[in-house]
Amino acid sequence: MRNYLWVTYTRCNPSHDMHGIDAFVQHKHWGCNGPLVIDARIKPHHAPPVQTDSTVEKQIDRLFAKGGSLHGIC
Repeated sequence: MRNYLWVTYTRCNPSHDMHGIDAFVQHKHWGCNGPLVIDARIKPHHAPPVQTDSTVEKQIDRLFAKGGSLHGIC
């Protein structure tokens, strides 16, 4: 669910990427009566995805392990 929310709402420009059946504007607010489609595809102007580094991940995981300074926070 977190990934869905992040991807959908960081890759979507509401004024350009939201479409719906029977779309309308009422009192300066957009709406639709049918299904809503949100275009959350990666666009050419987006930054490339972050590449993970396993060495850095291991160092961070060590902080959250039992006995680490961040254990029990999350």
